[in-house]
Amino acid sequence: MVQRSETLAAIETPAPFTVTKIRPPLVAKGKTTQKLGSTASLDMGVQVVAPDEGETNLHSHPGLDSAWVVLDGRALFYGENDEVVADLDKHEMIMIPEGMPYWFKSGPEKPLVILHVVCIKEGFTRRSRMDHKPRNERQPHDALTGTYFES
Repeated sequence: MVQRSETLAAIETPAPFTVTKIRPPLVAKGKTTQKLGSTASLDMGVQVVAPDEGETNLHSHPGLDSAWVVLDGRALFYGENDEVVADLDKHEMIMIPEGMPYWFKSGPEKPLVILHVVCIKEGFTRRSRMDHKPRNERQPHDALTGTYFES
């Protein structure tokens, strides 16, 4: 079986490889995710978060180690008691060990484009999540028509 993003040139990619172009839509409100691919123990995606928005409740992921890499914009990561643990610009990253509580938001200037890499430990799923504070109601995203992130 050949897995290939529709936006790539017509190069045949043999199984089990997955090739995907990173090209998520930019948003003016809310956030959106472009799933890039996954294996049994690895998951990758790109989130685009509108200015001053993000994952605004303290939570953790048992059994999941994460790395977040800023591709564009600015990300503010917070730990317990809303302590700033990282203020990241383009091409900066944070690694978060399994079970460590955090939340993040975009900076105020422009949409945040952030790569999320997750290592899934045996016995857990990608959706493993523990909320430490109640979730805020998720707002639907408002895509900027015809505008995509391109590096």
